[in-house]
Amino acid sequence: MRYHSIFDVIGHVMVGPSSSHTAGACRIAFVARLLHGHTPSNVKIGLHGSFAVTYQGHGTDLAILAGLLGIPPDDERISRARELAEEQGINYTFETVDLGPDYHPNTVVLEMENGDEKARDDHGKLTVIGSSIGGGNIIIKEINGLEAGFTGEFPTLVIVNHDRVGVIAKVSDTISKYKINIGTMRLDRDMHKKIGLCWIELDSHVPDALIDALQAIPDIILVRFINID
Repeated sequence: MRYHSIFDVIGHVMVGPSSSHTAGACRIAFVARLLHGHTPSNVKIGLHGSFAVTYQGHGTDLAILAGLLGIPPDDERISRARELAEEQGINYTFETVDLGPDYHPNTVVLEMENGDEKARDDHGKLTVIGSSIGGGNIIIKEINGLEAGFTGEFPTLVIVNHDRVGVIAKVSDTISKYKINIGTMRLDRDMHKKIGLCWIELDSHVPDALIDALQAIPDIILVRFINID
């Protein structure tokens, strides 16, 4: 087996009791919050597989709420997540979902939205599906029904765009102007809605100026930068 970092050997720093059900769940929600842009006002939390069975005993519910609040997996405030969520006025519900055998048993669906009409019009609704695959490691599987597949371990740009010729070429050209190397790029699209999703793992941090430049490209709907560290 090839190790890429010391964390592949000793794992991530995290609050227990479970790396998969607590730390991994927190990381999924933490990334979902970054994708959403801020803590959502309303969120429906769908728990699949073993998450649905053991979420209270393993603190999965607390971990997910903590992540949505922007609290990382190594923060002792996870145990107070319900209290903190109430203080911030977050409306949340937990429910059991069955996503079928193709999804990892530690999977959560987060349906997030903002509380006011203006915010909802400004890309306020977002659905993220993520799986906790062991040792605190995660995979973001889907974003608004489009296939993703990134882990959040590397600096990652997530871009939603109108599915038109030349958009992705402009994205890669813009990134190259900032002398940032692309490690991995993946694409998916909804041909009926004519919407595309692109996620790009990079070799270095992304400056705000690059995000602004990408957002200014015609047909770009949304740009998010994911850097858990």
